[in-house]
Amino acid sequence: MSATRSFKAGFSPTVDCAVLVAAAEKGFATDEGLSLELSKASSPRELLDAWEDAGLHGMHLPAVLPVASALGMPGLPADLIAPFVLATGGAVLAVSKVVHDDLVEQGMKIPDPGSVARALARLASSRAEAKLKPLMLAVEHELSVSMFELRYLLDSARLRIDREIVLLEVAPAAMPDMLENGDIDGFYVSEPYGTSAVLRGTARILTTKSHIWQNAPEKVLAVSRDWASANAPTLEALLRALYRAGEWCSSNANIEELAGILAAPQYLDTDGELILPALTGFISHSPARMLECPDFFSTSAGAANFPWQSQALWFFAQMLRWSDCPAEFSANVKAYEAACEAFRPDIFRKAIKPLFAPVPSANMKLEGTLHQPVHVGASRSGLILGPDAFFDGRIFDPEKFDTVGEN
Repeated sequence: MSATRSFKAGFSPTVDCAVLVAAAEKGFATDEGLSLELSKASSPRELLDAWEDAGLHGMHLPAVLPVASALGMPGLPADLIAPFVLATGGAVLAVSKVVHDDLVEQGMKIPDPGSVARALARLASSRAEAKLKPLMLAVEHELSVSMFELRYLLDSARLRIDREIVLLEVAPAAMPDMLENGDIDGFYVSEPYGTSAVLRGTARILTTKSHIWQNAPEKVLAVSRDWASANAPTLEALLRALYRAGEWCSSNANIEELAGILAAPQYLDTDGELILPALTGFISHSPARMLECPDFFSTSAGAANFPWQSQALWFFAQMLRWSDCPAEFSANVKAYEAACEAFRPDIFRKAIKPLFAPVPSANMKLEGTLHQPVHVGASRSGLILGPDAFFDGRIFDPEKFDTVGEN
């Protein structure tokens, strides 16, 4: 089919751009009559800065950012929405070998997140007593999913962020070099940068996103609300192409080809061997030890692409918890609705309907209740949701939002 519509998408070089890349490279966009052009930036921050000048129609962004946009947070394009989750999982928490060894002395048990947090708290305390500088950990954006999950993890051990430990924004590809140079002590970001640092011999992976919050969204496709309304057929064609690309990416038969495609200079610009661990779920804790993480990264199945509004509200709740948005928003119905509607399951359902794929019937769910795969109500039979547990066993109820600050 010849392309009759066009879409220009910006992305940054982390493994969760895979679905966009596959849609362009494997012909799924063309099959939908769509010309898909991809434009690379070094980080989400650079993507956002280029939003207007680069003529982008959409962006590969951390899932929090459309929620922050809907709430009117400064420095963001207005009215971004997320009609499609590009990937769940895929991120690792890595630290320098020196810090890893110190954490082992503090009783850390890899890859248990709670154990990692408690060991970090003890190490941070000992460093403060010795009047050493606080630990510094990098994330890709100050409003990234990684930032909020890392805060959630660290707070479980009562670590005082910005006092005992500092979180700073760094472009993903720069993280391994900064770690090797001693500019940071660790980072939490999507692959392949943890694996790269480990295989250099300078880092150890402590735990993963899939251990902190199972099957949680990482990156989404973000578009403006006005563009989505004015270009519904183009957006729907794109979502179908992305859905089919996600299925292709998730097939074991395609893993090596996908790693080779992503490794190209115009995409991740790295050795394909560094990308394979994320795609296989065998993550290198050290050069000699592997962590087996079967649900490490997902681009399809289990409603991986579905934009659950309950997850948008979890991000909103965390923004309130850490004063990233005004405290009065907690009792503001309009703010609640804006955060909720930043994720658009209605657009997703309409676009995917011609594919006869099972889609959840609900827009929200209790987050954190599933510890094993479960059959759920869907537009067609056969939908199984994967586990969605938080490492600490807590449950987020989007209908009891007023109590979320204590969750």
